[in-house]
Amino acid sequence: MIAVVASGQSAQTLPLQDRLAEAQRLQTAGDFGQACDLYEQILQIDPSDGVAREGMSTSTEHLALSARAVGNMDEALEDLLRAKKVEPNDARVLYDLGILEDEMHLFKDADKVLDQLVAVEPNEPNVLYARARVKLDLGQLEVAQQDMQAYLKARPLDASAHYGLGRIYLQGLQFDKAHAEFQQSITIQPQQTEAYYQLGQTDLDQNNYPDAIKLFQKTLERAPQHGGALAGLGIAYFKLKQYNNADLWLTKAIQVAPDYQPAHYYLGLTLARLNKADESTRELQTAAALADKDNKQSASGLQIISPGDHP
Repeated sequence: MIAVVASGQSAQTLPLQDRLAEAQRLQTAGDFGQACDLYEQILQIDPSDGVAREGMSTSTEHLALSARAVGNMDEALEDLLRAKKVEPNDARVLYDLGILEDEMHLFKDADKVLDQLVAVEPNEPNVLYARARVKLDLGQLEVAQQDMQAYLKARPLDASAHYGLGRIYLQGLQFDKAHAEFQQSITIQPQQTEAYYQLGQTDLDQNNYPDAIKLFQKTLERAPQHGGALAGLGIAYFKLKQYNNADLWLTKAIQVAPDYQPAHYYLGLTLARLNKADESTRELQTAAALADKDNKQSASGLQIISPGDHP
């Protein structure tokens, strides 16, 4: 769409400085779409215009946040990709794009964007935190750990970062370090659920079943519909050979989180122990189907495909 000034003259025919003033007027009035159009025109003519770069970045951010707020993630992504094409090294655009792609599970794209952003702003804590999350999602634990530790040097009282570092350690089977980070997260922010759950998971992974049960129960006191904690309780009781209790909690888990594969798997094993062969077979088949689905999604590595990427 072509912006039109009060005199009726097309903004495309205005001198460059007047186009910039019109873009700023549109931005101030909240017409971010048309403002972006004008800023883009200006930058195509003069890529060094700092005011236009800042305006393009700010207006795009408003457009993307508005689209994201109403759940239109694809539109937000389109806005940010457009801005990145115009301003490929704009830190604000790269940060917003990386965060959005991570939320959309476009982990490989988010990884590329945040690697680029770290090269632009290597010491910015928020950038390191964002990249650590993506590296964890991709299983790149060494870089994830380094980034999260660097973030915590700058912001040592961030409970969410201690929780994130605990998850990195837990995925790397560094149980003592994971336990310490989850406990630190709770010390900083006692009123939460996830660190209690992950502490329970840490104990479960180390075969400390009674302690795991206590922590899963504490999680459920705060979040009664927590699917992971319900499944964790069931798995712990299964390991303790308390199959009726395992059946109870695993059944609740699949009701709350029907796509959680471990709950179906352990429920299938539990039902077999309870001589419920048909029900056991059904649950194990469901678990196998969910595992196959997860493996295919993981292998596909969701990623944006641009026209130039096609063979």
